Amino acid sequence: MSVGKLTRYGLPFSNVVANGTATNQITPGRTLENFRVKLGGTSLTKAMLSNVRIKANGKVILEGSGTQLDKLNAYRGENTNAAFLDIQFADYSLNNELDRMVGAFDTSMGISNITSEIIIAGATAPVLTPILIESAQQKTRNGEAAPFAPLISKVLKYPFNVATGGRLNVNVPFGPQSGAIIKRFHVFHTGNMTGATVKEDGLVIHESIKAENEFDQTKAGRVPQANVYTIDFVVDGDIRKALDTRTAKSLEWLLEFGGADSGDVIVEYLDPLGNL
Repeated sequence: MSVGKLTRYGLPFSNVVANGTATNQITPGRTLENFRVKLGGTSLTKAMLSNVRIKANGKVILEGSGTQLDKLNAYRGENTNAAFLDIQFADYSLNNELDRMVGAFDTSMGISNITSEIIIAGATAPVLTPILIESAQQKTRNGEAAPFAPLISKVLKYPFNVATGGRLNVNVPFGPQSGAIIKRFHVFHTGNMTGATVKEDGLVIHESIKAENEFDQTKAGRVPQANVYTIDFVVDGDIRKALDTRTAKSLEWLLEFGGADSGDVIVEYLDPLGNL
């Protein structure tokens, strides 16, 4: 490839209707850094994208509402625009090119098909335009695949509900059988989450209340989002500090709430396709 990065239109979406599921196919072969969706039509907002899902070889590797995915970008400190939704695999908020490209989706690594599915609710004459930002396959100077090339930036969603407030123990996959590397752990709540404690093998690895947590994040140039409690292991931009759960014997996510609450935990993983 004679240019470092490609920006081009993807294959068109089908079934783009006021209430329905729009789909498109992404051709594998390069490293997908960003799948950008341009919103158009008479009335279409990110809030009307009730679920966005990307599948590789039939497996879900990314899921969230348009609003949730937009908040992930805004938290990183990136500019957002009402007409565009960036679904990013590269993380441009990290320190250097190596950090940013760990998790960029090298679709040459055993990927036969990639599908995007967007559930639209309540739009008027919607239009979706796919834009692909791609780079070359991730290889070392001798032409071999880079060690991190099989890792994909997965974004997976887990619902939660707490009836009376207090402490809620949330479980996400970890350990030698199903564990993965966790960059960030986002709790989308209704406004009553006050703090969090994370323990790995009984050792506290994160402990904060909302004000302390957000102070650290703003110092690092992040932008905490309303009603989202983010536990960020790479807050300083160093991918090496991500939480590697693959050797953990136990992992506890203890979330504190001041009252009844519900929502979604959205986890940013680095993980091979065949695992989670």
